[in-house]
Amino acid sequence: MRVAVIGFGMMGRQIAQVFAQHGHEVSVTDENPIAVKSGLEEIVHGPYGVESAVAKAKITREEGTKTLEQIRSAADLNDACKAADLVIEAIYEHLPLKQEVFAKLESAAPENALLASNTSTLTVSKIGTRLSKKERLLGMHFFNPAQITKLVEIVKTRQTSERAIQKAAKIVETIGKTPIIAHDEPGFIANRLGLTLYMEASALLEEGTAKIRDIDLAMKLGYNHPMGPFELADFVGLDTRLRNLEALFQATGDEKWIPPKALREMVNQGYLGDPSRRKDSKGGYQEFFKTTP
Repeated sequence: MRVAVIGFGMMGRQIAQVFAQHGHEVSVTDENPIAVKSGLEEIVHGPYGVESAVAKAKITREEGTKTLEQIRSAADLNDACKAADLVIEAIYEHLPLKQEVFAKLESAAPENALLASNTSTLTVSKIGTRLSKKERLLGMHFFNPAQITKLVEIVKTRQTSERAIQKAAKIVETIGKTPIIAHDEPGFIANRLGLTLYMEASALLEEGTAKIRDIDLAMKLGYNHPMGPFELADFVGLDTRLRNLEALFQATGDEKWIPPKALREMVNQGYLGDPSRRKDSKGGYQEFFKTTP
């Protein structure tokens, strides 16, 4: 299968690697050539990249080499999409930008290609509003880091065909992941649940009801979650968490999604999450609150 990935930031490069590791031909493109270069380097040397997978014996050296050979840097969107069976848009979580990309995809990709967005919070039908034929439009929401997480949310709009949904579900299974189906509402399933927990945890912290460590332990030991809400936010990236909440608030107008003040302050001051995953980060929740009276 031939896959085009449009947007080669954090999620785009992870998705490209996953498909390539499972034998699919992947063409990637980004408006910023530096993003393509750094993305390809991360696929090789990143914490979940090919070299790491070989070192941990998750794949062989031969499989690693083959993975890298399967990924092609395309000249532009048209070049990436011209022979694609599946197109996945993975650009910045900003509705007008995504709409602009999908307006180009319809003519750039073959008529039988699925057109998918990796959006985590925005309404897929709004993203594809400028498409004339919307039966092949859907969401395919991968989770960070896509090389490890096993879930993909497939998002069905009112106009997405059953054939497209079934085809997408089979594709997800071919890359070793489990598909779940969500209707096209902001946040879908996982983020609606996960962000609700995060907002409640933030309220407990802000009210002084409990400290970061105790809130995280409550969910880890009481509910058997692998990470507490603040640990998970640090892992995903606090700037990503902020963007997700802002997108949900803009999409719904519901004040319950207004980002916590502390989160915005952390991002503004350069506390972007786990510094072992983000070299440009000063730290996460624990580090920030140690320096904050």
